[in-house]
Amino acid sequence: MKLKAILVSGFLIMAMFSSSFFMNIASGSSTEKKAMVDESLLEAFSTSLEPVEVIVTFQDGTMDSRKDILHDAGIQKGLFLNSLPMAGVLATHDQVKTLSQAPDVVSIYLNKQLQYENEDATSNTRVDEVRTNSQMTKQNGGLPVSGAGIGVVINDSGVDGTHQDLEYGNHLVQNVLSSTNLHAIDAILPITYIENVPNTDNNSGHGTHVAGIVGGTGAMSGGKYEGVAPGADLIGYGSGASLAILDTLGGFDYALTHQREYNIRIITNSWGDTSQAGKEFDPFDPINIATKKLYDRGIITVFSAGNSGPDAATISGNYKKAPWVITVAAGDDSYQLADFSSRGEKGKGGTVMVDGKEWTWNDQPTITAPGVDIISTRVLSPLPLLGATKDAAAIDPGHIPYYTTMSGTSMAAPHAAGVIALMLDANPTLTPLEVKNILETTAKSMQDYEVWETGAGYIDAFRSVEKAFQHAQN
Repeated sequence: MKLKAILVSGFLIMAMFSSSFFMNIASGSSTEKKAMVDESLLEAFSTSLEPVEVIVTFQDGTMDSRKDILHDAGIQKGLFLNSLPMAGVLATHDQVKTLSQAPDVVSIYLNKQLQYENEDATSNTRVDEVRTNSQMTKQNGGLPVSGAGIGVVINDSGVDGTHQDLEYGNHLVQNVLSSTNLHAIDAILPITYIENVPNTDNNSGHGTHVAGIVGGTGAMSGGKYEGVAPGADLIGYGSGASLAILDTLGGFDYALTHQREYNIRIITNSWGDTSQAGKEFDPFDPINIATKKLYDRGIITVFSAGNSGPDAATISGNYKKAPWVITVAAGDDSYQLADFSSRGEKGKGGTVMVDGKEWTWNDQPTITAPGVDIISTRVLSPLPLLGATKDAAAIDPGHIPYYTTMSGTSMAAPHAAGVIALMLDANPTLTPLEVKNILETTAKSMQDYEVWETGAGYIDAFRSVEKAFQHAQN
């Protein structure tokens, strides 16, 4: 009992000290400029005497000095990213305090756990019309608009490239297995990836389903369950069933590092953090810093809105409200918003200065896309019973070994990513903001809902691609 009392007292003292430390940083009471420190670290340090996993973002231009800055703070274990000015490290409270006062450190955030957003079709969005429209084929040099040559990163659990709809080495042009286990290293090292892995989705099937929605070829169903952009070049970035912020940053970093190699223009992300529901946009969040870097390089970031509806203020991440990303709500085949689809909050938003420019953010999705009972590729092994009940009712018996049914905004985001690939096939010069504007102005109105629930409305691939061609002509 005496030992327990000492430990509790220690935690209370640390919490008081941490509160003062974080309040000073937040209020800017010191004349020195300090790094922004994530409030979630306060709770982490108050419940643990051990070092915790944190993500450190540095000023641009400090890529070569990051290791020295960390060593100066006494940090000996971590991984630094290749293109993003960030590192994931194990750090104590005192080390974070020291880092926060380093002039080249921008922010320090907890490496929080995230969740994939699947809930326990192409005709609706007029994708089929894009495929068969003779005028669009003519405008596209005689080839159907299919997303040909557009690189799309699937930042997810992994992709099963042994599935013929997602054949590795052909349609799946690269498949990466990521590992960011900070506890398994004993130095500060560059992040490493295992490339050219045929199957990286051995435990959930989530990423394989997502990849099939973006651009599965439908090879195992005679084209019946073809994805939105079957001509796109898919790049899998697999982090496994357990996901944390550093894992997702690895995907963003890979997209930047290999952008030219694979013509990467889109990265789709079907994950989030329900504890972030209702949070205001935070420009210092490492995910926001990363997606802004991608935006600056012409890469479009797509997010799922979350599955915590129908209540307001349930979008699962402040980073899904960034003005330069596209966040997707889930609808059904009757053009209704799914009950589970996360909503924003009416009238909530604001302005913020980022990189010398004023941006306006709003607490709402960008667009709604199909996300209910979506049939797409299943992992061939070891999960044969995914969606078994719905599969038996919706899928031809001969196709059940290769396809399964899932619901969630996890399925809506890759649908939008596929439509964007079609748009960029039609007009590769489109910027991220032009793509976002076209999606919003061509969306089908959803009369029974408000913009903070559905965004601009239900995605219309035909009108979006048509508008992309018009931009090219102008």
